[in-house]
Amino acid sequence: MDTRKLSECELDDVYKFHRKDAQKMIRTVSQYSRAANDAYRRGDCVSGHHYSLMAQEAQFVANCLNARAATEIFKSVNRTDDLWRLDLHGLHANEAIRALQCRLQQIELSGQRPKPLEVITGRGKHSRGAPVIPAAVTNYLKECRYRFYELRSGAIAVRPKFVELK
Repeated sequence: MDTRKLSECELDDVYKFHRKDAQKMIRTVSQYSRAANDAYRRGDCVSGHHYSLMAQEAQFVANCLNARAATEIFKSVNRTDDLWRLDLHGLHANEAIRALQCRLQQIELSGQRPKPLEVITGRGKHSRGAPVIPAAVTNYLKECRYRFYELRSGAIAVRPKFVELK
């Protein structure tokens, strides 16, 4: 199995390759939404409703494409069999939280000796404005009362919750 880490350029290429169809569909959603809005403003409720339904359908397709892209991106950046390391680069915030939930559950149910999970959130260099994933991850961990600490900029150590089985 390939264990080398992707460079920033390679990660960008992986992201663009897997997200391109979803991004195209999101543009279609915007076009249909604008057309619906324009039709409703003109008083053409039938066309407005039609374009609104088309926008909803396109949004559903975009969500499916994004889910598929997230799976492929996740596989690309998490190439090792290391259960104790989770790289969230290239994922949207909701996808990152789902991946974190799954990994924590996998660890907690494994019965393996407890040690911290290293979560790579990145520093948010590709986020517009403030970093999104680090904030989403820390908020999730606080809400679920996980103990965690910052390892370094862009990386968090999380203590899984182990339940003793009787």
